[in-house]
Amino acid sequence: MHRICVFAERRGFSLVELIIVMALIAITALVGMPWFVKIYQRNQVKSAAHEIQTTLLAARMTAVKLNQQVSVSITSAVPPLEFQTILPVPPAPTPTSVPQDLKLPASAVDFVATPSSAGGIVTFGGDGRLANFTAPTPAVYQIQGPVGKTMPTPVLVQVNAAGRVQVVTPTVWP
Repeated sequence: MHRICVFAERRGFSLVELIIVMALIAITALVGMPWFVKIYQRNQVKSAAHEIQTTLLAARMTAVKLNQQVSVSITSAVPPLEFQTILPVPPAPTPTSVPQDLKLPASAVDFVATPSSAGGIVTFGGDGRLANFTAPTPAVYQIQGPVGKTMPTPVLVQVNAAGRVQVVTPTVWP
């Protein structure tokens, strides 16, 4: 008589197979980690530039809404970066300031350059245009980051004479 061997279906994975898969996942993570860190740092710099852009656009919209001059100044150019929007008081000609509209974290970016006209203050008129514009250069905030990197990435926040605010990022990131 012949014996018929019936084997149960094989289920699950062996320990060796699991160790090989875990090793492959670890190697892939180690190779990809520097790329993820670089993307994170780029996003920090871009986010800081967009925060500055938003602050400038809010000041411009306020100037148009009030039909008066509204300024944005830098209260601290060393980390942490702080911006302040200066609003005019309707009955009095002297402006008052709103406490620190924007405060960027110390690890995000450093200032390289601020608008040279009017000591780093950007002023929008009631029509939304730059009131303190000096030709031919628009108002430019140049930031770089992340802080402590050997080759920081420069990003520009430009305001032209018409009041258009834009962020200019490099085409090739280091």
